[in-house]
Amino acid sequence: MKKLWVKAGARLHLGQLDLNGSLGRIYGGFGLAIDQPQLEITAERGDTLSIKCLDKEEKRIERISRQYLKYYSLPGVKINVIKALPSHSGLGSGTQLSLALGFVISRVYGLQPSLDELAGITDRESSRSGIGVAAFKRGGFLVDGGKPVNQGETENIFKIPPILARIPFPKEWAIIVALPQSEEKIFGSKEDDAFQSLKPMKEEVSASICRLLHMKLLPSLKEKDLKGFGQAVTAIQQYVGQYFEPVQGGQYSSVQSSKIAEFLLSQGAEGVGQSSWGPALYAFTKQERKIDLLEKTRKFLDDEILVWGASGRNHGASWGWK
Repeated sequence: MKKLWVKAGARLHLGQLDLNGSLGRIYGGFGLAIDQPQLEITAERGDTLSIKCLDKEEKRIERISRQYLKYYSLPGVKINVIKALPSHSGLGSGTQLSLALGFVISRVYGLQPSLDELAGITDRESSRSGIGVAAFKRGGFLVDGGKPVNQGETENIFKIPPILARIPFPKEWAIIVALPQSEEKIFGSKEDDAFQSLKPMKEEVSASICRLLHMKLLPSLKEKDLKGFGQAVTAIQQYVGQYFEPVQGGQYSSVQSSKIAEFLLSQGAEGVGQSSWGPALYAFTKQERKIDLLEKTRKFLDDEILVWGASGRNHGASWGWK
């Protein structure tokens, strides 16, 4: 019996556009698909659900897989997770894992549901962001338009926030990603509580973020102006970090993260930030500077903190039969 394989990269969520909602829409955001780390899964038909994985994700994989098996009335599947993304780290592991599982489970049985449908079944990002689904689908640098303020959390679960822009990320640019230790990760109900606890973002703050995005970040990206792009990323991170400060305790998720971001900027990185709730941090640089900046960052940090280089991924998940 043939096995179906799928490979997907991580995603960075670089910031949200409007946490005020007075115009009738809320959230919105922008992010980037990256090639490292990677998720790799194989699947084949089975009479029951069988899971093989290299980390401690078995319960989450089982829960997600059973949702798809139940929805499509399928008997079972053999899942092998060869590579996994770090969970609850700001790298989009939940969405990429859910979509990859839905993709292989449905297609080994000859079904071809849309990615929006697969995302809706497990409620992946349908409530707040469309970046993860679009990263799996198309890759690249992405901007989404958020959701209507009056749209309920369970209303039209297959409607993902619209993608307003998709721009290929320059091959000449590289990303340094660091994963500091985190005492408390924010996801699930903790994330819901965090958003509920915050006052609406001031309109002028949202206006500044949107202006930076549309009049500096996106033009710089199109013109391959790394310095201008990095300046806009860092400025938006400051606005977003200040907004989430009551929940995080600072502009970043930890003092350690702040020190790493400061170090990266001091070494010439062009733009730094925290992906989603973190703890993953990112910095942009030119490809020819990537190895040097990686080595300096690793010397600055202790051995327990993972640091790696990545590039933008300008295509969606790849798949095939073997």
